[in-house]
Amino acid sequence: MYAPNEFKVTLHGETYHIRIKGTGHGDNERPFYVHVDGVAEEVLVETLDEIEVGSAGGARKSGGKKSSGDAPDKRPRPSHAGHVTTAMPGTIVDVKVKPGDKVKAGDGVLIIEAMKMENEVQAPVSGTVIGVFVVKGDAVTPDQALVEIQPE
Repeated sequence: MYAPNEFKVTLHGETYHIRIKGTGHGDNERPFYVHVDGVAEEVLVETLDEIEVGSAGGARKSGGKKSSGDAPDKRPRPSHAGHVTTAMPGTIVDVKVKPGDKVKAGDGVLIIEAMKMENEVQAPVSGTVIGVFVVKGDAVTPDQALVEIQPE
């Protein structure tokens, strides 16, 4: 099932191009990472009411190529200290490790582009890389584990 993630919104006569890049977690308040006319923004959304949503079925209307960056639900959610995450949504520029590599806390494991800047993502713990869940070009958000390290 696919959900819309790109919109043209008109507010008070002004039209904006909005693209949702990802979401964070929260019970009632939840951050959404969006681009408004190409400018990255974090928007905090508070849930006031809910409706049931059924399966949309069918093919994606945009006809765009589906990449793993379009399917964040296929990446595990961070659940322990060895999961490497990003502080903000962005695009993977380089993956510097592979399963089996030994890393020390602070070693660079990924390069991510976020808000037009490249940033090195570092290993949070020392250990052995046991999973790499991204490839160059993937879109990522803070609620995803990008690399998994088995601590020493």
